[in-house]
Amino acid sequence: MTAPILKVMKAGIDLMPGMAPYFISATFTDNAGEETDEFEIELDDNWRQIPLPQEDDLLIVFAGYEETGVAMIGAFKVNGWETGCEAGPETMTMTARAATMSGEFKAGGLKHWDDSTLGEVLEDAAKAAKLSLAIDPELAKVKLPYTLRWENSPIDFAIRVAAEAGGTVKPGGEKLAVTKKGSGKGAGGAELPPIIINRIGCSGWRIKGEPRPRHKAVVASWHDPKTGKRKSIRCSTGQKTGPTHTLLHPRASEDEAKRAAEARGRELNMLTGGGHFTDIYNPAWSAGAKVIASGFGDGIDGTWLSESISTTWAKDSPVLSTITVKAPAEGKSEGGKGSGSKGGTSGEAGVPSTGNVA
Repeated sequence: MTAPILKVMKAGIDLMPGMAPYFISATFTDNAGEETDEFEIELDDNWRQIPLPQEDDLLIVFAGYEETGVAMIGAFKVNGWETGCEAGPETMTMTARAATMSGEFKAGGLKHWDDSTLGEVLEDAAKAAKLSLAIDPELAKVKLPYTLRWENSPIDFAIRVAAEAGGTVKPGGEKLAVTKKGSGKGAGGAELPPIIINRIGCSGWRIKGEPRPRHKAVVASWHDPKTGKRKSIRCSTGQKTGPTHTLLHPRASEDEAKRAAEARGRELNMLTGGGHFTDIYNPAWSAGAKVIASGFGDGIDGTWLSESISTTWAKDSPVLSTITVKAPAEGKSEGGKGSGSKGGTSGEAGVPSTGNVA
């Protein structure tokens, strides 16, 4: 594919043709977790000729290639700008974050739920923010004996409740998307298309193994109302060796303790390695998808989990994406491929030109 296209629409008008004489670069960052997606444009603003962007201007961004067509990558609201000159041209940088079409997004609130499911609780939270809910079916079925929202905004409350069940929350557009952390699945529960990275053709990479202990198990405690005693439950992380990690606060039931221990075990596994790969932009890639690396050698080859994908369009340059990855959450043993257990390397390979930004 040789002809990348980028369209930035405002009120139905494509801004790119007018910005073309001043265009330096644009960057889109797709985040898998609680961080909202971001879009940034840098323009040559010599002698301050470009008007300042207006806060909350709505931008609809499309990207792709002439050969395959374009698709919408997001709706963004302008939230800031920066201008200056340091060892280069005087520039204007405009930043925008994924638009949430709701005035209630940050509103506080007080409510409690008895004997509900995570899906029911988050459905109410989404409605409070005037958003629709998209949630992994497995997470939606999680039972919650008692849940309290105490002066939290809908998003902060949703993040806290979902995290306890091993989920991660991402707001954007008119939707609150909840996925299982580290699963490589979308909010509908289906596997996201894997990101295939081969050493031949890869523009660059850097992977490192983290000097953190690989915990063998996680222990969580809970209060048994029948006996009045505190009990504990032990969950394996999938690692063959390592110390036991103990959660500090007791949970209200055995089920809650088990879910919390399993969620923490997945998080601990993901802390054992990480880094990034850089490759030619592919519109089909989504943050949160599994990354399958091959040809790099032991410690790098195998499956990783993408945490974010940052794509940059620059005039007269190929469109490249940097995929930030973490070790998988499945609990592979030390030395296993994709575990990030060994030291990384870095490299550069030639990248064919993909043409200019349209």
